[in-house]
Amino acid sequence: MSKLAGRAMAALIGFAFAGSALAQSYPAKPIRVIVPFAAAGGVDLGTRAITEKMSEILKQPMIIDNRGGGATVIATDLAARAPADGYTVFIAPTTMVINPSIRSKLPYNWETDFVPVSMMMTLPFVVCASRDFPANNMKELAQLAKANPDSISFGSGGAGTVAHFAGELFAQRSGVTMIHAAYKGEGPALGDAMGGQISVMFSTLVSASGHLKQGRMKALAVTSRKRSSLLPDIPTAAEQGYADYDVFSWGALVVPKGTPPAIVEKLNAAANEAMKSKSVQDRLIALGAEPGGGSAAELAKFMKSEALKWADVVRKAKIVIE
Repeated sequence: MSKLAGRAMAALIGFAFAGSALAQSYPAKPIRVIVPFAAAGGVDLGTRAITEKMSEILKQPMIIDNRGGGATVIATDLAARAPADGYTVFIAPTTMVINPSIRSKLPYNWETDFVPVSMMMTLPFVVCASRDFPANNMKELAQLAKANPDSISFGSGGAGTVAHFAGELFAQRSGVTMIHAAYKGEGPALGDAMGGQISVMFSTLVSASGHLKQGRMKALAVTSRKRSSLLPDIPTAAEQGYADYDVFSWGALVVPKGTPPAIVEKLNAAANEAMKSKSVQDRLIALGAEPGGGSAAELAKFMKSEALKWADVVRKAKIVIE
């Protein structure tokens, strides 16, 4: 072996030992968890459930830092600029991979500025309407839209939200036209759907579940391919003939680019272990969420597929939001 090759081998061995030592000593202080939403929302509460258990596993507090507003751009930019030392982590929202398709200027590049760690949770939507709405399922909704062009509206909690794109995607997959009604929050949209001012509402499960269980509204479908644990009796759109329709928002654990792989692996292991806890799973289900999990590589592949899917929806619907 040449001297150069020997030095290269020694360097590799040194890096391996350094990585191992780093993983053993990490974390040595509290970890900041940036959440791009206000406190008490579904992603925030789900994150708290998981990180509380992760804190026990890692033996250091994980402190939530809520940074809502700016269509999640403010928090994402803050996280992208954080030191890559494992002591600042970010709960990446679905909008992180959607925003490049609808906003011409962003202060970060999610593909190059972050390293995926683990999926934390998925949150499907429920399509709901007033009790008097003539359609009772997604097939009937599509038939109604075809028979009455430009008369069917769907509400969401805001333009550019995942719920907005969930409605656009269903319209595209079913070959119908529906008018989007953007609201400033889910509450007003649910109120108008309940009163019949809009045809249907794409809502988070936790926001709509009370109305549905008390009979004030009816559900047409859950948007994910798998039924919800919170509302297990509601069929999915896929079960109703739309096999390729699988929509949910998500929160994923990511870290700034350059974070040592040993730290990424330790965070991934802690997150996966936390999500196996029944107490964590129960808390997530109560929020209308499903626990995530899996490897960093799986998350990276998923995020790229989501970016492509929503970019296609935006292009076909000609959506521009600034």
